Amino acid sequence: MSRDYLDFDVAVTREGQGYAAHVLASPAGEASAPFTLPFAPVDLAQFMIAVGPPRVASRRLAPAEARVVDVKEYGRRLGDALLSGEVGKAFRASLATATGQGRDLRLRLRLDAVPDLDPVPWEYLYDSRLGRFLTLSQETPIVRLLDSLERPPVVSVEAPLKVLVMISSPTDMPELAVEREEQLLRATTGDLVASGRLAVTVLEDATLTCLQRALLDDYHVFHFIGHGGFDQQAQEGVLVLERDDGTAHRVSGARLGTLLHDARTMQLVVLNACEGARTSGRDAFSGVGQALVRQGLPAVVAMQTEISDRAALVFSHEFYYFLTRGLGIDAAICEVRKAMAVSDEASEWGTAVLLRSGSDQPFSFTASATTTAARPESRLESLYDAAQGALQAGATATALPLLEQVAAERPDYQDVTELLDRVRPSAATEPIPVTRRPEATGPNGANGPTGPTGSTGPTAGTGPVTAGEPDVGTDAPLGSAIDRDTAPPIVRPTPQPTRVRDRPAGRRPASRTARWLRAAVLLALLVGGWSAWRFLPSLLQKADPLVAAACGSSAAVPGTTDFTIGCAPIAPTIDGSFDDWRSVPEHDVDAAVFGAANRRAGLTATWQGLWDGDGLYLHAVVVDPVLTPAEGKPPQWWNGDAVSFEVGPDPRGLARTAPLRKGQDFHVILALIADTDRRAGADVNTVGLNSRNKLVFATGSRRSAVDVVARVSDGGYELEARIPWSEVGRSVAPQRGDVLGMNVNISDAKGAGPDWALRTMLSSNAQRSGTNQNLPARWQTVALGDSG
Repeated sequence: MSRDYLDFDVAVTREGQGYAAHVLASPAGEASAPFTLPFAPVDLAQFMIAVGPPRVASRRLAPAEARVVDVKEYGRRLGDALLSGEVGKAFRASLATATGQGRDLRLRLRLDAVPDLDPVPWEYLYDSRLGRFLTLSQETPIVRLLDSLERPPVVSVEAPLKVLVMISSPTDMPELAVEREEQLLRATTGDLVASGRLAVTVLEDATLTCLQRALLDDYHVFHFIGHGGFDQQAQEGVLVLERDDGTAHRVSGARLGTLLHDARTMQLVVLNACEGARTSGRDAFSGVGQALVRQGLPAVVAMQTEISDRAALVFSHEFYYFLTRGLGIDAAICEVRKAMAVSDEASEWGTAVLLRSGSDQPFSFTASATTTAARPESRLESLYDAAQGALQAGATATALPLLEQVAAERPDYQDVTELLDRVRPSAATEPIPVTRRPEATGPNGANGPTGPTGSTGPTAGTGPVTAGEPDVGTDAPLGSAIDRDTAPPIVRPTPQPTRVRDRPAGRRPASRTARWLRAAVLLALLVGGWSAWRFLPSLLQKADPLVAAACGSSAAVPGTTDFTIGCAPIAPTIDGSFDDWRSVPEHDVDAAVFGAANRRAGLTATWQGLWDGDGLYLHAVVVDPVLTPAEGKPPQWWNGDAVSFEVGPDPRGLARTAPLRKGQDFHVILALIADTDRRAGADVNTVGLNSRNKLVFATGSRRSAVDVVARVSDGGYELEARIPWSEVGRSVAPQRGDVLGMNVNISDAKGAGPDWALRTMLSSNAQRSGTNQNLPARWQTVALGDSG
């Protein structure tokens, strides 16, 4: 059933300050065209919110239709940018050639030369002329292509397809509900296992040793659920496994590839972050996936963001369903995307990324003589049984997505609607009655199946079992209810007519419990919304795709510095509202380096910094009882009420007496100005020679390219500014991990007119003085990091 594809290979490369797309091979030949990324960091942030799990409040409250339209618009912009000019013409001609031959066209994307574009969600590419997303059709799949050191032969698989699963939750990392993840995976694949087409083995321990020993047996797929990360120092993605003591063990993709390389039948790896499992975004898993493919693994499916439980249920079932029906992996992924797209209102279908080497399929699958076709009802039975088992154990959070999926596929199935009505509003306060069916007779004649230790399963009670209060006769562990070989079967009660109590016409008064519940929900929404607003700037710094888009994907190792300022995935708006700084770390400016004896009572300040590929952002709050606007020429504004800073390249390798560096070191002054509605102006002083022929900050001018605004109050002032990198001598943006030399200073003026002069200067650097200002080696050091 594998599709016959022609390949359309596109490589994106850097061209000067921009990018270019090159068609390396296609039915229509080669072609090239400029490529401009149509996303600013804020656009990418909005896009990731639109396609992320629907548990996010802002998405949950937005109409589904609006969200789909947004995704289509973003995908259209991406498609119009890539498939433009000669590249677009080649794509149309190649598509026509493939159609004429009765074949399909596979778009294979090479991003080796532009790792900063790896976080872009290419899987949502929308073709305006075709009027559809390319990846939602087997006719036009999108694959990320990588070169491999070797390409192993295709493996012939006779059912079952064997999947080795590892679920990792180290004790010193954010906890994952391991049993719950296993329950969900087993529940959604239960019908495939029962039909003999799939075999799922879950490792008891998530250790490297356990994995190595398991790989002595033949498996075809390795399915990892857990945390991913990116080692900035080693510049490689890692999976977080467990050590023997349960703590985190970060294993690089290269090291994992060493183990998988000798597993001759292993052809596919699935890397999945369950809901809440990871915050590092794409770079973590794609880095591991790329390493595995380059070491010879034919294919890796990596999730570029976390996905919801509902999406995970659909993905796992449909992916293995289509693979065990003989579809090639390219076509199988397309079918999975379609299933996810029509199963729910979310747009998580583009979350999975397919990384491949070569054109051959990883394996060919054939059903054995013992496999059977799954009954249409078997999947629903598996999900329903698992939900009932979860309710018996009081695990309503596990039962909820299972019941929701059953209801989505068959709203009238058994009593699923009734159970959902009970679970959703009152899972935390109301018991859920669950009825078991009588035990089936086991093969040894005893009632109930035989457990793993040979013990007989318990006999079902005759009454309902209340969630949170398991039957005392049940000694099976949590999660065993989904194992058909060891778990007690669960009865599905015959649906009964709903009994409605007589009550007066009109609306029934809400009970006190219901009123309290609604109040609690409203309070939770308010608190949650405020928390999301309050901490959004720092939370966005955890989303690596956004950080990579704003600040680049490559990173240096900064070493020890005085401060670290974080990347701005969404650049602060310089408008005087100062909302964008609410969760950014503050630093003190409190060392009196001039006029300490004249320091006004209460004079102090704090500063915050952010950065991205466009510039440096600074925010300062100054407590000053007497405000004096700057006067005179801009180079002397430091004498008045102002925030200033020296800035230049990493000074740590300089001699202590090394002078200023022309064209590299700058003195930026952000002064209070009375002649503008923005109440502030910017000056950039450059390096020149003084009368004694020494290098000093000598000349400067007012710089309109520096955007700055201030707001004054009775107790002082507050300002924020954006300083383009070009204004401080950088023609190329810095990369993550770069280090700057920098002092942040506060000037407090005295007098006016001819008496106007500097009264006191505070600095973040206690060693800063008039002399040391001109010696960069004595400045403080600031690392440009992901977060402050």
